[in-house]
Amino acid sequence: MRLKELIRVIITEEMADVSVFNVDADLFGSHPKIGGKLYELYTRLSHEKKTRLKALSKISKEGVGFRQRKIPGSPSVEASVRTHLTRAEKRVQLYRDLVKLLDNPETKEILKEMILKEKGYVLALRELQTELNAPEEKK
Repeated sequence: MRLKELIRVIITEEMADVSVFNVDADLFGSHPKIGGKLYELYTRLSHEKKTRLKALSKISKEGVGFRQRKIPGSPSVEASVRTHLTRAEKRVQLYRDLVKLLDNPETKEILKEMILKEKGYVLALRELQTELNAPEEKK
């Protein structure tokens, strides 16, 4: 993928994440097992990704044209966590690909920080998935 094309793909993916994290947080925030943690994580990630779009705007030098989109939520809490985990893992690879295409060391450092944050998201989502899949404790 060429540089501009890759940046546009990343921006589009990040914009979708902002919207879907908000929708899924509202849908599954009251889940009896992980609702509180899910709501806190999803709303935090949505906010961080919205902030990240500003940095991507500077890198692309074209702006991102962000606007909140109407996106349907996930069909289940399990599907939500699984989908967000897969998307975060994909994003790590997209950012790595972008770093390889750039020459500017400052921009590369910014992207490497984004990769580290995205890896943190992967870990947080895996923890949430593990907690969701853990057997119920008997009282």
